[in-house]
Amino acid sequence: MKRKIIALALCVALMALCAAVAEKAGTKVYRLGTSVYTVEIPESYVEGELTEEDIADDQVAYMQSPDSLLDFDVYQFSKEGCQEKLADYAAAEAEEYNTTEIVTDGNVNGIDAAWYRATETYEGVDYTTLTYVLEDGDQYVEIAFWLDGENADQEAQAIINTLTFVTR
Repeated sequence: MKRKIIALALCVALMALCAAVAEKAGTKVYRLGTSVYTVEIPESYVEGELTEEDIADDQVAYMQSPDSLLDFDVYQFSKEGCQEKLADYAAAEAEEYNTTEIVTDGNVNGIDAAWYRATETYEGVDYTTLTYVLEDGDQYVEIAFWLDGENADQEAQAIINTLTFVTR
């Protein structure tokens, strides 16, 4: 009888573990540059090519999805020469774009964040973007979602809602 209870308990534990793994299936953890931050993204996302101009603009990654209309850029750069406070930096950054929303004192999963929604032009086409700005010590990290599709905003929110810290 005792063995049956132990076997049953092990089966229940194994089923719970399988369910947890299945729930995460289809996603992968993606680190934002070399920062302390990660997000979970669909497994279908692949890294796109960066131009010399992108790299000169402190872009460290371009992630694209072949099966959705949401891409995102990751930027990481020193605070040197920028406003030191996250809110001040984000407000100044947002002023450079045609913003429709700005939050300078936000929080995502316990992480201080600022974000703004803007219109940016790429190859003569206007796109709505949603850019999140984070601090990582003496650096800023930005993740800019290019919202080009019916469910793109929801996909971007789902990704940013997985934001977390990693240990180095």
